[in-house]
Amino acid sequence: MSVDGRDSADQLDPHTLLFGDDEFDGDVHAYPSSSRRQERRDRGRRRRNRLLTSIGVLFVLVVAGAAYFGYSASVSAKDFSGSGSGSITVQVHSGDGADAIGGTLQSTGVVASKRAFTNAASGNGGADNIQPGFYRLRKGMSAQSALSMLLDPTSQVVEKVTIPEGRTEQDVVGLVATALNVPVDQVSAVAKNLAALDLPGGYGPTATGSPTTAEGFFFPATYSFDPGTKPAVALQMITAQFVQEDRKIGFAGNAKTVGITPYQGLIIASIAQAEVKFPADAPKVARVILNRLAINKPLQIDATSVYGAELLGLDLSKVTYSQLDSPYNSYTHNGLPPTPIGNPGETMLQAAVAPAAGDWLYYVNSDAQGHLFFTNSEAAFATAAAACAQNHWGCG
Repeated sequence: MSVDGRDSADQLDPHTLLFGDDEFDGDVHAYPSSSRRQERRDRGRRRRNRLLTSIGVLFVLVVAGAAYFGYSASVSAKDFSGSGSGSITVQVHSGDGADAIGGTLQSTGVVASKRAFTNAASGNGGADNIQPGFYRLRKGMSAQSALSMLLDPTSQVVEKVTIPEGRTEQDVVGLVATALNVPVDQVSAVAKNLAALDLPGGYGPTATGSPTTAEGFFFPATYSFDPGTKPAVALQMITAQFVQEDRKIGFAGNAKTVGITPYQGLIIASIAQAEVKFPADAPKVARVILNRLAINKPLQIDATSVYGAELLGLDLSKVTYSQLDSPYNSYTHNGLPPTPIGNPGETMLQAAVAPAAGDWLYYVNSDAQGHLFFTNSEAAFATAAAACAQNHWGCG
């Protein structure tokens, strides 16, 4: 059939039927050319790339926004100003970091927020040096002020007690009771409960026996106790220090080398502590004691009778030491007293188990300062003792 003078076959371009034409609107199904398919794929990729780029930009904006707001929150963490007021005791536990400490400070009203404290701590390397313990701080402090106080040792709340060398158990009980602010009787009861003190084995009247008293085991030193420390804990700390000292200087082993038990060594050290003013004299006093023990000669040392009189609660100004009715009277009883007569320090402990070489049997003050004169002659001793008494150098 012809249309407008043209055959119908001439009106439909075979190329159009096979490969498609954008201008063709007929019902005939057309197939796109390979070039058109590629173009459409390229358009798809471009759309996907634009979408991915948009997502990436959005992600960057979200992250940047979060960082900004996090930074803003960090900078603007709620904080007090100034050094605060009043007083409050706060505990820092072992292992607490800045976050835990900050939480404690916030909950107790010391700082306005934990974040403010952690911010302050993060800018100060010394925050790692905050020690466990109790601290006296103030309420309403700036985070920086609180950090500064925690780094100041003077802010720590501790109960300190110093045990001087030579003090007796009775003295130690009184000192600890005062430091802990508890009754003396309460501490005394603990001191008598030897099982609770964990005293070292092998320290008894016999080589294998156990101590019958804590005397001698309260090592002289300065101790710090946290508020609320119980008497048992405090005394355990003190006797534990003796055990450490024993091990450090090899006291028990050295005593056996000298031919005495550790407990005998402790008794000798306690006597030397009471008798000696100058450390150089201590090994000689230990030797005098050992020499007199070897020949079964009474020690005749006033310090042992003084201790016995104190246990009895006697007025020392009215006591004749050589006549005291006590097992600690070393004039009337041979051998060592039954227990130490005080708590010796390191120097005397070492001297007791490392005595000087010599045949001395006597010693007496040779001047007002307390230097000792040593001799094995009874006549020389009598002369020196008379001079001591005449010059008021400490002889009765």
